[in-house]
Amino acid sequence: MSAHLVLAVLAILAARVGFLYLAPFGPCPKCKGTGHIKRGPRRRPVCPRCKGQRRIQRTGSRTVHRLARKIRHGRQAAARYQQEDNNGTP
Repeated sequence: MSAHLVLAVLAILAARVGFLYLAPFGPCPKCKGTGHIKRGPRRRPVCPRCKGQRRIQRTGSRTVHRLARKIRHGRQAAARYQQEDNNGTP
């Protein structure tokens, strides 16, 4: 029973990480994606959270992309090292 729970949690976590990698930006919750906040009948100031861009970066997406970049860089370095090693041997 607990093994199924662990697998379910890991699957949900993997799905969330994949979602953050593919869609790092989402609609601003403060202005609901309009870019402006209603404060009166005519006055519509720019949203202070998204600064009028209508989107904000989702929590965790920066970390996911940083980790993916480190993994990519590590694979490139390993491939480069292997290539240098193969060229150096007779």
